[in-house]
Amino acid sequence: MSEQEYKIKLLTSNQYSEFYFYASIDELEEYLNETLAITPEQFLECCTMGQSRQFFEWIKAKSNQRIQNEQKETNEEPTEGKEQE
Repeated sequence: MSEQEYKIKLLTSNQYSEFYFYASIDELEEYLNETLAITPEQFLECCTMGQSRQFFEWIKAKSNQRIQNEQKETNEEPTEGKEQE
């Protein structure tokens, strides 16, 4: 995966406090294509705290899925040079 530029800064919150997170335009476009079918500009103009939280959770889930897939691929790689007896 190529290095992404994280140009979008959004505010959201959890049970403890408010916090900022950063996202790329590509991530936002992919999220919007899957969920709201609006442009990134429209989202950024009227984004609520709840909508930014949903986007944040989507990013976390996507990252976790990517990590699980990488671990699964690593575990499934055949070991070379081992013979069964």
